Amino acid sequence: MPTTKTVYTYHAETGEFMGDTLADRSPLDKEVVWLMPIYSTEQAPPSTGEQQVAAFQNGEWSVQADWRGVPLWSKQTAQLVQARWGDTPESLQATTIAPPPEFAVWQGKKWGINTNAQAQAQQAEVESELARRRAVADAAITPLQDAVDLGMATEQELQFLQSWKRYRVELSRVPQQAEYPQNVIWPEIPGE
Repeated sequence: MPTTKTVYTYHAETGEFMGDTLADRSPLDKEVVWLMPIYSTEQAPPSTGEQQVAAFQNGEWSVQADWRGVPLWSKQTAQLVQARWGDTPESLQATTIAPPPEFAVWQGKKWGINTNAQAQAQQAEVESELARRRAVADAAITPLQDAVDLGMATEQELQFLQSWKRYRVELSRVPQQAEYPQNVIWPEIPGE
């Protein structure tokens, strides 16, 4: 008579199959009594395929979807989503086609580019750079103009003031460039 027997363990909360182990025969009982580890059963779990897991719930095994650990991207947001036990790409409205490009939009079977969002982002980036350059010019012009207003400007300061004012005017004309904002030719910063 065998003294051990294979049994199948499962997770206490989810019922997920954890592996097999051995149960010992009770040495105190005359009848065959097996000392079963907690959260185990004598019933063998069913076979599972890719992205599946066996789960023991309500006294029986079932096969559940298991996409945990598989990168999935939301078709609505193009962001990575974390699958939980039982989730499927369909239930999450997600895809394994990845990685989505910047400004991605789902087009039925593949990722495409949201050209409006891309253009808006490019516009915002160029406007931010234009504002940054304008602030640098304003900061350079202010003390030079103060020196002129007070009659304290040197010849070199007068030349710098003209250069910076010319630069600021050229910056104001950047949006008039033919390929703005896709292709911007920035004016040369004075003194560089």
